[in-house]
Amino acid sequence: MEDPKRIVQQGYDQLGSLYRTHYEETNPLRYSNWLTTLAQLLPAKAKVLELGCADGIPTARFLSQQFSYLGIDISPIQVEQARANVPEALFQVADMATLTFSRLSFDGVIALYSIIHLPLAEQPALFKTIYQWLAPNGYFLCITGADEWTGVDSDWIKPGTLMYWSYADAGTYRSWLIEAGFTIVESQFVAEGNSGHTFFLLQKKA
Repeated sequence: MEDPKRIVQQGYDQLGSLYRTHYEETNPLRYSNWLTTLAQLLPAKAKVLELGCADGIPTARFLSQQFSYLGIDISPIQVEQARANVPEALFQVADMATLTFSRLSFDGVIALYSIIHLPLAEQPALFKTIYQWLAPNGYFLCITGADEWTGVDSDWIKPGTLMYWSYADAGTYRSWLIEAGFTIVESQFVAEGNSGHTFFLLQKKA
């Protein structure tokens, strides 16, 4: 199989603004609820990192109104769109698995349906790294897989667009997150069609 990260980058580049259309057709209110929950927990002027920011809507637009926000995405096209959509926020093209930040750099980290685009073998180490990036009492909100699966969709959203995912099951994610040091504040199954994902709200206790 082609390099999974190249598949993800090229897929989101090819989709461009169609990814936003897809999001709007699913459940945008779900995102609003998650973002409101996180915002209510963060201190004033918090520093927030988003892994997999796409075009900046709605997450960057919402969080940058209250907080110092940095969005990361592997797709240059999505980052270009994010900079146009949310000019007051900061964005960077990068592979989330190879990012380097100082310890205690952020009060909050958010990753909605993005870590599951990484090869599964890289995900536990990223959770440990995120824990190090967070300040004491910081929060990590993420959406992971619910059932184990790794594969490629050859016609995702747009015919001919390849996309790669790699999931563990919810119990495995729970174990990895606890092993990384997180306290689980809330977790729940997020139903989507005939399957779904897992919502985690986590905290780095002081």
